[in-house]
Amino acid sequence: MFELFFYFYPSEPVLKIKKLMRIKEKYATEIEGPKRLIVGGSDALYSFNTDLISEKTNVPTVNFGLNVGLGMGFILDVARRNIKSGDEVILCLAYSLYFKPSYDVFAYEYYRMLRKRELRHFSWKQHGYYILLNLKLNIKYFMQKFKSGEEGEQRPLHFSESGSCLDADGSAFAARKNIPLQFPDKFEKTASVLALEKFYDACTEKGITVYITYPSTLGFERYKDLNYLSDLEKYVTGRYDVIGKPSDYFVPYENIYNSVYHVNSKGQEKRSMRFLEELQLRKGDSSTLKNK
Repeated sequence: MFELFFYFYPSEPVLKIKKLMRIKEKYATEIEGPKRLIVGGSDALYSFNTDLISEKTNVPTVNFGLNVGLGMGFILDVARRNIKSGDEVILCLAYSLYFKPSYDVFAYEYYRMLRKRELRHFSWKQHGYYILLNLKLNIKYFMQKFKSGEEGEQRPLHFSESGSCLDADGSAFAARKNIPLQFPDKFEKTASVLALEKFYDACTEKGITVYITYPSTLGFERYKDLNYLSDLEKYVTGRYDVIGKPSDYFVPYENIYNSVYHVNSKGQEKRSMRFLEELQLRKGDSSTLKNK
């Protein structure tokens, strides 16, 4: 059974990731001159209206938000092959990307289906773990497809040519998802953090500007006293060019769409407009924006 799954099963979630990636990469390759990439997991996908940002800044901007389950290494690999000297990269990284495996569950599934040579990133122990986990996830996904009207989770969404999620209106937020994120007790330099450092340093050498910002996520009171978040902020501020701080992007319930990391259309508008203001302040140039 596992052998059949490994060689032949076409995971629909991964096919969706592949399709979304192609939209973004096609748009990026057609841009002449400097461009801006907003890179991260699905929180970035929902948070930034890159059509609006492109219009207001006169810099073609592509939303490279993918899926947090791909891992830091995979997400940065995608960004790396779509940037060149003179470009600008905004890394809006979900908190779990810092402490989860650099190549995570969906990276394994993507490579299993489409690029088996890249499975070299995984140990034999990880092979067994991810095959079992992806088998369970695919069964769960298959079963959910046939549950009619399950909490609005199957509502179709649309994506702009520049890669942003559109039409996430209202809320489809299941009560069972209304729980705080889980964090490690302390911040550590994981393989994912080392991959981030390597990416940042390589970009700097090539004349690519990189900023790090924090994800929009549903705010919970307990986040105010988390050692992990304060330690992460100290590390990021001391190592990178940073936009904002974690608490700037804790959003209220009414701005959440279908998970603690996914804002709805109102949340997207707020985050996009705030980003434009932050960009203007960062660059210190009122001409950065037009017709705001």
